[in-house]
Amino acid sequence: MSAENSLDLYRTEPGTLAGRYLRSFWQPVYRAKDLPAGEAVPLRILSEDFTVYRGESGKAHVVAFRCAHRGTQLSAGWVEDDCIRCFYHGWKYDPSGQCVEQPGEDAAFKSKIKIRSYPTEEYLGLIFAFLGDGAAPPLPRYSDLDAGGIVDVLLSEEWPCNYFNRLDNLGDPVHVPFTHRESRRRIGVDVVVPDQLVAEENDVGIKLTRNLPSGKSEARYILMPNMNHLRHPLKIKGLIAKQLGEGSVDRFLWRVPIENDRCLGLGVDVVHLEGEDGKKKFIERFKETEQAGPSHVELGERVLHGKARIKNMVGADNYELTRIEDYVAQVGQGAMADQNNFHLGRNDVVVILFRKIWERELRALSEARPTKQWKTLSRTDFETT
Repeated sequence: MSAENSLDLYRTEPGTLAGRYLRSFWQPVYRAKDLPAGEAVPLRILSEDFTVYRGESGKAHVVAFRCAHRGTQLSAGWVEDDCIRCFYHGWKYDPSGQCVEQPGEDAAFKSKIKIRSYPTEEYLGLIFAFLGDGAAPPLPRYSDLDAGGIVDVLLSEEWPCNYFNRLDNLGDPVHVPFTHRESRRRIGVDVVVPDQLVAEENDVGIKLTRNLPSGKSEARYILMPNMNHLRHPLKIKGLIAKQLGEGSVDRFLWRVPIENDRCLGLGVDVVHLEGEDGKKKFIERFKETEQAGPSHVELGERVLHGKARIKNMVGADNYELTRIEDYVAQVGQGAMADQNNFHLGRNDVVVILFRKIWERELRALSEARPTKQWKTLSRTDFETT
């Protein structure tokens, strides 16, 4: 793609190439535990508005944002059984979007009214929706996440930057010794710039292999179109790890556009522990309330405005400090980074390859040619050699 239309990669409103491409995949849109039964919330994803509600049966649904009658926001209404009733005049819709009740209207009128609904499934503590046209493909399942361990659904976070700011970071191990210098120092992890990085396209996306000082190699993945999978030692979980001993964390991350200059980050950790005692403690730890005080976004903004320094921050555990560091680096690029001013080097092999793949897929989409059918990652793909 030429410089003139390179922003096609980053704009995702309805009708854009990148928007159409992302809508052809299932996307996580909400943390399941944040939506109680009988509640509805407004949702903004891919520069488009939706309604998410959980029926009294416990099943989650995604439907259009507005009532078909006179356009009032549906999330302000009431959830009744597995239906949602409009706050304005009481029109009621079932999960398929069919109007099933219109107080004061002729009985036959409701059969003519239907709003759009979207395939919705829950998996790994997240609500997924298929927001594209046509029949939805099967929701991908990830063997690493289904193979055992303790699932920890990470905090839902909105950052004021384009989703590509965050996707670029997913396959970039070179930033770790610098961006995460402080958080790694505090847990005694010495991270060096890798001697060699090899990026290759495969059936799931991009495999990045880096050589380690031990002589072993380590793989991490960018999973098309907007996911990442990496493996950490358990100590990356911060204060929690001190209670548990040895283990590892498989981390899956999704970066979903909200607007062109704002994105949603959702993630799942699968923790593999040794010993039932440690497992019990870990489950209990996850039942505790989430951290109080300023959020990582607030603290990151203080750093970006010159009112704080990361090295002086105390009280945050390692996971929280890592998120502050990432926020400063990625949001610090600007809400929509000017990619034409980038000067990419040999350590940016993943960034370069990732753009080439996206450009190829969007070009195929624009020319009505088939796009690549990506597979899901298996546990054997992620073995360290």
